[in-house]
Amino acid sequence: MNKNQTYHGDTMEIEVDMGEIAKLMDTSLPDPTLLEYYRMLEKREIFWNADVEDSTLEVSMAIRKWNAQDKGLSVNERKPIKIFINSDGGSADVVLNVIDVIALSKTPVYTIGMGRVYSAGGLLLMAGHKRYIFEHTSCLIHDGSSDVVGSVGKLIDNLKFTERLESIMKDFILSHTKIPKEMYNENYRRDWFLFSNEMIELGIADEIITDIDSII
Repeated sequence: MNKNQTYHGDTMEIEVDMGEIAKLMDTSLPDPTLLEYYRMLEKREIFWNADVEDSTLEVSMAIRKWNAQDKGLSVNERKPIKIFINSDGGSADVVLNVIDVIALSKTPVYTIGMGRVYSAGGLLLMAGHKRYIFEHTSCLIHDGSSDVVGSVGKLIDNLKFTERLESIMKDFILSHTKIPKEMYNENYRRDWFLFSNEMIELGIADEIITDIDSII
């Protein structure tokens, strides 16, 4: 098969490089991953399959954007935002910002726990206006951690900051779940793992998904 093909028209002769056209077609095809990403954004779905870190603030910005689009609409007229979560946890201050934005959101935000919602990932789940989990989703609640090194003064300053941060997270957990204060105090200093039935019982989530239509 010839690489070049010549086409004759009434007034001109055009030589086409078929190899160049093939390369152009290959490079112009959209990235399937990006297509899926934009499809989910169109449906107002976010899949957070990562640690909670600075990039998680993209969730806050997406919620802000969709609230701006819904400005003037009643809550019932607004298309809900769905955040699918599979996370080992991460930054407490970052997840607290996302929690703040969810609390301020007039557009309903649904959180869906996938395989695991550990530490900060569990806090993100708890923040949803409606909170769903699968039958075998697991959760982890535990105390904070700090990797700070330096002078004694800096260590003391960071300890005080961590204690205040722990107090904020404790207040959030107790106000967004049915966990009794005494139970929390007895367990949060260890790795406290909970499975779906316990998460429902303690009010960490509202519903175990039994029909896929509930999250479509």
